[in-house]
Amino acid sequence: MSEARVENIDAIKAFKAALWRFAELANAALCDADADATGTLRWLENEQRVYWQNAVRKSQELVSRCEEALRHKKIFKDASGRTPSAVDEEKALAKAKRMLEHATERLENTRRYIPKLQREIMLYKGHVQRLSTFVAGDVPAAAAKLDKIVERLEAYVNFAVPDEANVSMNLPAEAQANSEAPPPDDAPPSAKEAGQT
Repeated sequence: MSEARVENIDAIKAFKAALWRFAELANAALCDADADATGTLRWLENEQRVYWQNAVRKSQELVSRCEEALRHKKIFKDASGRTPSAVDEEKALAKAKRMLEHATERLENTRRYIPKLQREIMLYKGHVQRLSTFVAGDVPAAAAKLDKIVERLEAYVNFAVPDEANVSMNLPAEAQANSEAPPPDDAPPSAKEAGQT
């Protein structure tokens, strides 16, 4: 059996408290990380996908209006009979097309990254499973063992060593008589007697 040298029982109690504090902080961190990952996935699946779908639809409508305005400008002549300049309409159409392109790209990115994020969340959960299991199962078991250790050490420290008078009072009468009686004649001589002869 291995030996342990315990000089301070309070240090074990402090370690147990620190272990519980670690478990509490680890649980909070795991819950926060899980909530952040799930919240980001929901945000991407719902809010961002819907937002960019609406942005694509609005940009398509804007492109259609700009194309129609440009077509009218090129077809119809002004009061003097000349075809008016359509520079402003062309700029507006180019801007609307850039907006549509941007919104379409963002929508595609959102759709592409949803499964990637789902996969990363699953990998993350797999990696932290051991820590989660340790915090949920091993820490309480270790704390219970520390409680038993402290209980046994305190019982050992508080154990009163009986003095000789109490020991002799608690011994049966026969044992007391044997301890006080002189040794029989055929008993081997004690070390003191052997030295005298």
